[in-house]
Amino acid sequence: MNTTATRGNYPEQYYPNTEKLGAGEMRIVALGTGRPFLRRSQANASWLVELGNGDKFVFDFGFGSQMNFTALEIPYSDIKAWFATHLHTDHVGDFGQVWVGSWTGGRLKPLELYGPSGPEKKYGFKHFCEKQMESYAWDTDTRVGALPAVGAEINIHEFDYSKTHVVYEQNGVKITSFPAVHQYDGPVSYRLDWNGLSFVYSGDTTPSQFFIDNAQGADVVVHETFNTVEQLMERSGYDEKSARAIGTFIHSAPEEAAVVLKEVAPRLAVIFHFFNDFDTAPEIQEKVRQHYKGPLALATDFMVVNLTKDEVVTRMTEISNHVWPNKAKHDGFGEAKRKPMMQMSDWLREAQLFPKVPSDRGLIYRGDD
Repeated sequence: MNTTATRGNYPEQYYPNTEKLGAGEMRIVALGTGRPFLRRSQANASWLVELGNGDKFVFDFGFGSQMNFTALEIPYSDIKAWFATHLHTDHVGDFGQVWVGSWTGGRLKPLELYGPSGPEKKYGFKHFCEKQMESYAWDTDTRVGALPAVGAEINIHEFDYSKTHVVYEQNGVKITSFPAVHQYDGPVSYRLDWNGLSFVYSGDTTPSQFFIDNAQGADVVVHETFNTVEQLMERSGYDEKSARAIGTFIHSAPEEAAVVLKEVAPRLAVIFHFFNDFDTAPEIQEKVRQHYKGPLALATDFMVVNLTKDEVVTRMTEISNHVWPNKAKHDGFGEAKRKPMMQMSDWLREAQLFPKVPSDRGLIYRGDD
């Protein structure tokens, strides 16, 4: 990570649940910064935005990102809404964890999911969510007798991908979607505005006028860039044609993203979606610096940005690998409505060594009545 931003009065590291966010402050945490190839050091794309008014939002939820989210020990019920930029699995692959993991983790309200339409119904966010839910039928139908039924509910908000428009506006927060140029029709980028502060997240995109126009005046801009063509050839084993197609046509090369960042001139530019290693980062940074000279951070998982009107501070998070669900919002969990428990076949039940049966006291051993 490289940035010209100061650390101000913040501690060297960010420790979850130890720092109260200021009333006019925004905190951005990188939950996933890597590429579609999943590795332990970098989960797939995901970004958490926390606001001083108490609202929290997650942008994208690629594979592995939910392990990073839970490490922050945030109650799932705190998340107002989840926003998907497009339907590549490295941006929505943790759907099952977002849905079921948050449910088993204590969520006591429907899941609010936002995502773009497509040029055909089958390429839209609603179709994706509904088919995902259908594929999890055994999982979720077997849980509703033991977990609050409301946790199985999802409110799907699909919006037109082709327009620049406000898709969420509540409690002083405005989130705008605008088209992203990424391989085919459907992908979008987002801009969040609140209390005079702004965060813009590209998702996946090649450099576009859409992004330049909609990111003007933004405080923190997170723009994707892939590893260089040379790195893709040498380290990933791609042939030159494939490396150039992936690294420059489908994604933004570092020097290309830099052109956009120069035009936008944010208070802090953040690049992500590349393997950020000691031997790859210098070349990527050098190529960005061909065009963009402003404040810059090369993102890795658990990087934190604290943003106020006076300063921008970047740090890293100190986390535990052995967290349990945060119980702060679990009041009412035991009293919440459940559906009748599904009953297994008699021949399966007869083989159960310690049979249990449902009762008004929950699950009890036979004979305990």
